[in-house]
Amino acid sequence: MQLDGKVIQAAIVQLVDDYKFDPYQVIDIVKMGIRSAFRKDFQEYKKAEIIADIDDDGSISIYRQYEVVETVEDPETQIDLEQAQEMREDAEIGEQMLIDITPDTLSFTRIGVQAAAQTIKQYLKGIERERFFDKFQHKEGELLRAKVTKAHGDAVVLDIEGVPVVLPGDGQIPKRVYEVGEDIFVYLKQISKDSTGITLDITQASEEYIEAIIRKIVPEVEEGTVIIEKIARVAWIKTKVIVNSKDPNIDAVGVMIGHKWDRINILLSLLDGEKVDFIQYSDDQETMIKSCLKPADALDITITWGKAKVTIAENQKAMAIGKWAANIKLASKLCGMSIEII
Repeated sequence: MQLDGKVIQAAIVQLVDDYKFDPYQVIDIVKMGIRSAFRKDFQEYKKAEIIADIDDDGSISIYRQYEVVETVEDPETQIDLEQAQEMREDAEIGEQMLIDITPDTLSFTRIGVQAAAQTIKQYLKGIERERFFDKFQHKEGELLRAKVTKAHGDAVVLDIEGVPVVLPGDGQIPKRVYEVGEDIFVYLKQISKDSTGITLDITQASEEYIEAIIRKIVPEVEEGTVIIEKIARVAWIKTKVIVNSKDPNIDAVGVMIGHKWDRINILLSLLDGEKVDFIQYSDDQETMIKSCLKPADALDITITWGKAKVTIAENQKAMAIGKWAANIKLASKLCGMSIEII
């Protein structure tokens, strides 16, 4: 395949349009592709340092780069000072000398073109990966808006700001049915980068997801007037949130619920039927245990060796334990001790 300026210019314009990259970045990538093709087709330069250049009119020049040295140890990449000065009188030791080796007619075989295409593809993917990382690295710990683009069994794929991202099974709300086209929020736990690519660790099933939503809809939490002391959650069933206020005149639970239940209703609308209880913090252990076991009423509490035995009326024991034992699990987690119902 013979390359001319118009072909090169058209390819650069197309790549800029397709990938929305900086034109100079694209030109550098195309140069790398041309270098790969040249080294593939011209095997005598396989170990040489090759530089490809593209002029404004799209024409290509190929240069071999040598380091000017006093004593040559690697003839593929080095040239001695005497020989260098024969080519250019002012050559000096340590400089990089370029020698034009452009063929009169520059054309590449199918294998050379494939090598160029592969190199260009790799560099484009690398830039996309970095751009993707830069886009999200400052959004860890935040809610991201997403649209469901695929939902089949446990496979849920989201579009987040134009990027396809998998919502893993353990990040999904159990028993929730995700529908293609619906808009949801997810919590970005972490963004990581390795040689294989970029990974967004997103979830809807964690306590952090609940806290992030609360911070969005309750400005007093973001301002620090109301404090979230602790959250415990059994996703899809129930969440309990212990809250407190720096100002004794502020009802922390009331702030969370909002005027005419407006704030808690927003929260519940995002949780697909999951229940949420807000609990006023107390530094008294028995008070906290009683509050965390609500809606059941604790008649008596005995705490020994980090374990609480709680007496509950017979007709309220099922309520104290809760569906899937969620109520007692959450109470135990919030209070930091094992709770036994008697």
